[in-house]
Amino acid sequence: MRLVKMNCDHDNRFGTVETIKQIGISSERLRYWEQVGIIQPKYVQCGTRRFRRYSQEDIDRGIYVRILVDGEKYSLEGARRKLKSEKKHNPMFVDC
Repeated sequence: MRLVKMNCDHDNRFGTVETIKQIGISSERLRYWEQVGIIQPKYVQCGTRRFRRYSQEDIDRGIYVRILVDGEKYSLEGARRKLKSEKKHNPMFVDC
């Protein structure tokens, strides 16, 4: 888990609601993808609260995985293997 202390008002990352809307998936599915390592948000400390924040690269990766799983009928493991095979050519696929 990556925990970063940041100014809560000024970061260039997206919250959970914006992320699920942009990717087009449910919050439960996003959380599962985090658990299996498809998307790895940063955790941001704001006072006593902690929030998950997603980069544009996280969102782009999520959209790509959704296309593979929902559109091209890959299994999630198949999509992960495809991401790993493509990470040499595109930095958005690193650490999948």
